[in-house]
Amino acid sequence: MPTTIDPLAARRALGRREWGPPRAYGAGWCFVRDDPHASVLLTSWVRDDGVEWVHASIARRDQLPTYDDLKTLHKAAWPKGGYAYQVFAPPDHHVNIHANCLHLWGRADGEPALPNFRENGMI
Repeated sequence: MPTTIDPLAARRALGRREWGPPRAYGAGWCFVRDDPHASVLLTSWVRDDGVEWVHASIARRDQLPTYDDLKTLHKAAWPKGGYAYQVFAPPDHHVNIHANCLHLWGRADGEPALPNFRENGMI
């Protein structure tokens, strides 16, 4: 199944004037910004149960991305809104290719993949 990520809509959400045109990257797209230097990867895959998942990452050359960067990344990867998550994996499953990179994961349809933590006043 091809990805449902719309690269032109993602670039508009990122900021068309600031970010370069999308380049194919595996099962998704790569976007680069020169000043300040940053990159975004949006990829997707379909699990055996037929659910499409999205991995979105944003990296900066000299510093960790900001919270605003993550909000913009979320809007680019999930244009209709929805749930996305940062994941803290156990050390033996952690992969770190870029020291200044943050990731979001979620279903392409934005549906929640975790329990409703608001139930019973949990949050």
